[in-house]
Formats: sequence, structure tokens, C-alpha cells
Amino acid sequence: MSVNHQLKLARMSALAYAEIIRLYPREFRLRFGGEMEEGFGDSLREAAARRGFKGIVAVWGRALWELLTVAAPSRLENNTIMAGALSLLASSVLFLAFFSTLK
Repeated sequence: MSVNHQLKLARMSALAYAEIIRLYPREFRLRFGGEMEEGFGDSLREAAARRGFKGIVAVWGRALWELLTVAAPSRLENNTIMAGALSLLASSVLFLAFFSTLK
């Protein structure tokens, strides 16, 4: 994967992650959302530079794991949000699987 493609994927990933943060509780987002976005972007750029596409996939894996272990438990009482989170997670996994086959 070329550097330009990696950078484009990293930018798209950062935008997608900004939307994923919306799945966290409001108070949590207000307190930590900016730091989470910044940390994700930094991790993504570093991983892309070091390992390319595999690094990007690894960062997404950690982000999705955090979504499952932090955001999802805090939203279990609201079925609508939980269904949306699971749908987003499934879509993300399919997205990553699709792009991993393109290599």
C-alpha cells in the first residue's frame, strides 16, 4: 500500500473514530473525547508509518476492543444504542476484513 493510500486511510479512520466516540456516554465524551481523538490519530499515524496497513488494522482492533469494554457496558441499559453499537462494530469488522483481502 502506498504512502498516499495509507495517509488517506488514516484520515478516513480518524473521521470514523470521531463518530464512534459518540457511542460513549455524554459525560465521558465531554471529559475525554478530545484526548481520545488526539491519541487515536497519533497512534494511527505512528502505526501506519511503522507497519503500514497492518499497523492501521492493529490500532482499529484496539479501538474496537475499547468500544466493547468501555462504551458498550455503559450503554447496556439502552437497547437502541446497543443495537447501533453492535451494528457499527459488525460493519467495522467487515470493512477491515474487506480491505485486508485487497493486499
